[in-house]
Amino acid sequence: MIELFAFSIILQSNFSVHNISRNKTVIIVSRKPQNRPPKRITTPLNCVKNQTQTCPTNYPKTSQTQESISDYSIPPTSTCPDYFRWIHEDLSPWKVTGITRDMLERANQTAHFRLILVNNKVYIHKYKQSIQTRDVFTIWGILQLLRKYPGRLPDLELMFDCDDRPVIRSRDYSGPNNKGPPPLFRYSGDRWTMDIVFPDWSFWGWAEINIKPWESLLRELKEGNNGRNWVDREPYAYWKGNPFVAETRRDLLTCNLSDKHDWNARLYVQDWILESKQGFQQSNLASQCAHRYKIYIEGYAWSVSEKYILACDSTTLIVKPYFHDFFIRYLQPLRHYWPIRDKDKCKSIKFAVDWGNTHKQKVISFVDYIILM
Repeated sequence: MIELFAFSIILQSNFSVHNISRNKTVIIVSRKPQNRPPKRITTPLNCVKNQTQTCPTNYPKTSQTQESISDYSIPPTSTCPDYFRWIHEDLSPWKVTGITRDMLERANQTAHFRLILVNNKVYIHKYKQSIQTRDVFTIWGILQLLRKYPGRLPDLELMFDCDDRPVIRSRDYSGPNNKGPPPLFRYSGDRWTMDIVFPDWSFWGWAEINIKPWESLLRELKEGNNGRNWVDREPYAYWKGNPFVAETRRDLLTCNLSDKHDWNARLYVQDWILESKQGFQQSNLASQCAHRYKIYIEGYAWSVSEKYILACDSTTLIVKPYFHDFFIRYLQPLRHYWPIRDKDKCKSIKFAVDWGNTHKQKVISFVDYIILM
């Protein structure tokens, strides 16, 4: 949740990015704390259903916990996680001008909701229905942030678009007389747009397809990984998903095992309608870490499957991405993953798997390095 807190610190109507020093803000965290972190203390919600649909007025506006940044005994040489710099990168279009009221209001053209935080209370103006419950879980994530840091978030206002693809095109705001891009939050971006990237809703759960919140699901993934050494896993590249959302995924299916070819890939179509009827018995993410290699490939835009694949402790094969979420830009090829060519997927996958299976010790060292990071 630290990245959300960092966003809340710097997303105010008028700010100057160059005045934000990593040595002066609460976003400095230690990747490996020297002392055991204090036990998290959260303020429980007690929102009994009533006609006003409001929470009790006695909800704390100041922190009731002993937890603070100093409790983590941060060494003087500590720096932010590498992906933090992309927060500043995403906010750079407003470095000189700041964010004006006009800019903010123009963001409502595609926004699903407006979120206003005043005196530690959240107010929502919903413009339209999002896909499934994306907006609900995104807002729920921000409410959890308030529970963790009561009274420590500044007043702010933001617009949020819950659709997949970014829409604020950089070329529309490149001239000397442009009005400045609207600050619009969403789950992904690309090199041609200026949308502000925010963690996706599934970190707090995806009820429609039975995916648990990240914190509890990660525990299950780790438990499953403990019983599967890399060398004992199936020596193939695994992918399971919906191929009908993108041509690149349909092209990936041509790399599946056939009578004529074995590209070292084992690919499966995920039918979510059938899964929902059968109680999601074949879609347990914690049980899908049985292969040495796992493939990540984008769908209509970026895919929420990225974090689940990376958490498997398998060797991740990433088909060249064109979209990014809040942390994928930090990942480096041959350090965090093995890159797969988009235009020649089958041969690229086969080469990666063949190389890994004949250089097991190097791959094991690579996987161990990723786990320790």
